[in-house]
Amino acid sequence: MRRVFGWLALTGLALAQPTPYSSQRPGGAYSDPLEQPRDLTGRSIKTPRVRAIHGTSLPGSSGWLMEHDPWLAYQMGRDLGIREFGRQDGAFGDAGRLGGKVLDDQCTPIMSRDHINSCVACHNVPWRDMGAGITIQKNASSGRNTPHCFGGGVVEMIGQEIRSQLLAQADTNGNGWIELEEAHGAAIVHPVPGQDLDYGNFADLDGDGRPDLNRIVYVCYLDSQGKRIPWARSLKDQGVGGYNLEVQVFGHGQRDRIGHGGLSSTLRAVSSNAWDMHSGLQACDPTASRETRHGLTQRSLAGCTQFFTGFTRDCGTRRSPTGVSLDDPDRDGVFEEISEGDMDLLEFSLLNHPAPAEKVDPEFLQGQKHFQQVGCAECHRSSWDVLEDRRFFEIRTRYENGVLTGRLQRLKGGPGHFSGIYSDFRRHDLGPDFHEVQYDGSRNRSFRTSPLWGVGSTGPYGHDGASLSLEEVIERHGGEAEKARQSYQALDPAERARLLHFLRGLTLYSTETLACDVDGDGKIAEHFLVAGQDTGRECFNPEWLFRHPGKIEGLVEMDGPLISKALTNLIEAYQLRLPGLRDDDHDGFPDILQMSKWTIGRNR
Repeated sequence: MRRVFGWLALTGLALAQPTPYSSQRPGGAYSDPLEQPRDLTGRSIKTPRVRAIHGTSLPGSSGWLMEHDPWLAYQMGRDLGIREFGRQDGAFGDAGRLGGKVLDDQCTPIMSRDHINSCVACHNVPWRDMGAGITIQKNASSGRNTPHCFGGGVVEMIGQEIRSQLLAQADTNGNGWIELEEAHGAAIVHPVPGQDLDYGNFADLDGDGRPDLNRIVYVCYLDSQGKRIPWARSLKDQGVGGYNLEVQVFGHGQRDRIGHGGLSSTLRAVSSNAWDMHSGLQACDPTASRETRHGLTQRSLAGCTQFFTGFTRDCGTRRSPTGVSLDDPDRDGVFEEISEGDMDLLEFSLLNHPAPAEKVDPEFLQGQKHFQQVGCAECHRSSWDVLEDRRFFEIRTRYENGVLTGRLQRLKGGPGHFSGIYSDFRRHDLGPDFHEVQYDGSRNRSFRTSPLWGVGSTGPYGHDGASLSLEEVIERHGGEAEKARQSYQALDPAERARLLHFLRGLTLYSTETLACDVDGDGKIAEHFLVAGQDTGRECFNPEWLFRHPGKIEGLVEMDGPLISKALTNLIEAYQLRLPGLRDDDHDGFPDILQMSKWTIGRNR
């Protein structure tokens, strides 16, 4: 992209040719190492950076890919999470370096920003799979542990299911929000039939002006016609006729003056917020920013209801003739740093990200029973049902003789049942050892019950990463979990060891190296053929499943014989000649948007 100086961007003069957006080591064994550095593993990002176009009709647009080539859409979204963004992409904008949002004291940053240029810089265990990772600075006083994204779509769907159940109870007239006359009674959620979870009460029984719902539920206040009142903070405020709600299942939980629960409600919102907060990359995302009614925005192409709390700073109030946003909120001269189509693809990838695995053996099963007996499962609920499973595939994993293998299963929609999650998706006060003291002396006291799937691979532990072992973080539990902690302490050493063994058996894994039955023949081939080429052991590689499967270079002599997985049909496999993806002028936008014909400036 080019640096743009003020309003000159609108003059249509061309002063410099753009520097091509590069891919990350796309070459094969016989490529010039200066022009195309070799990557015989095939694991680098092969395609140049081209912003995706939002839509369903244009070939190569985000929705079109989801329908016509879902594995390519999945891989492109996955690449966005792995890609290292540069200054030409808009990373580390000038305004972003000022630090962004601050606490109520007007001087303390909420979170440090502009320190990484790739999602996997923090989500780095396993680093190419949006896993768990480093502990980062939060509120300048304590750390925040980076959660993994395995099974992220399942978590999002559970959040939407909880919201649907709550609305079904209280919204008796079916208008999509809760009027004051309807705001009464206990809020009960059923993870699975026969199980109840108490989410508080729809009424304001304690008189603080807020419905007495669990703090994971964020409330926005509406007038008598169902229109959001932006300034309202209480049911007692003038003009308030009721409220709407969202369930913020992502994030550990934090305090602020308007009562936010967790960090975000949807994959789309948590992703755009992270890009802006940590990398200075602003998304222009009308899907999440155009409020329609009752505090809701649009339903995404992946089928998820969005909320006004997911708005993005790049609002697209000024646009080029081809529709590219000219807002540039961080004033770095790069427009529409993350497109609405990019957000579609990333959301689609995270929605379908495989869930963690369980290393099941007799000791694992015994430890699971102890986990339930001591009361941990009261909050860490294993199973959840949803009415609509929006994923298009899942990988069912199992350990055999200590080796993890998988089986690819394509999904067709309908209800979903998920097990092994271990969360009630409520916020709890876990006692003084989990209190988060900020510089201004205030304390965060309640945190979301972290899903435990994958916990065996995600140390250190706790929202703050302050516990170095599973046993240490269990011993930190107090408050609402005091009884469970005491019951754990009452176990004999062998029983505690089995419980810890169970937790260590909830693991993450590298999806791209997973030995996996992809073709559904019931076995894992040692020499899996794709496009007539031997790809080695059958594994989960989305490139083998494209509409035009990737064709590899094959057997080469490089310090001995090896199989090169560099693609020889890159353009065909990734469909880079489709109108929605073609970028012959290398400006980072599809040619159909004609960026180079109206922008001017210098290369970043």
